[in-house]
Amino acid sequence: GAGEARRTSLAMQYKPLRRHANLFEDWTEWVHPPLLHAIRSSNASALLDLLREEAGGGDSSGVYSLPLFLDAEGGCAFCDLLLDELDGYYASGLPIERPNSMNNYGIIVNAIGMRPAIDRLQAAVLHPLAALLYPEQAEGGFTSHHSFMVKYKAGQDLGLDMHTDDSDVTVNVCLGKDFRGAALTVCGDSRSPSHRQ
Repeated sequence: GAGEARRTSLAMQYKPLRRHANLFEDWTEWVHPPLLHAIRSSNASALLDLLREEAGGGDSSGVYSLPLFLDAEGGCAFCDLLLDELDGYYASGLPIERPNSMNNYGIIVNAIGMRPAIDRLQAAVLHPLAALLYPEQAEGGFTSHHSFMVKYKAGQDLGLDMHTDDSDVTVNVCLGKDFRGAALTVCGDSRSPSHRQ
């Protein structure tokens, strides 16, 4: 539709201004090496060893953290490159498509040309992880993604109210450099009686 045509036009306008062309092709080169090896070798045990269940209790919470883009030195070169690229887009003066109605500061990264790279990451890394952790939701593969970055800062957006993501599986990646006081709160499955209201 019209939205997709607008995003394609924006991506083409931004293409000659890109700072890091490889960010628009394939993100798997930055995936944490042990994670990528475990996925490529179909080693479920090694994958589970990399996961940390969050907000656990008696029942499985279904919320996990893992080193997705952690490099061998313990840093995140990918995060630095992505933030630099997003700064470049902001500096370009091109229109910014906001990710949702709740965030005033953020950008849909698909709209600037990153959809193919995220498609590859989704197929090569995120779907195999989801198939292990959420087999029902992952059955048949994923058909789309709404990939975006949001920014929280004093004097701008400070946080996000409770909401329900319109997705089968949600992946959050912390790109932050230096900050304090940030937290991600997951209230559980909204269809469950134990869901926090």
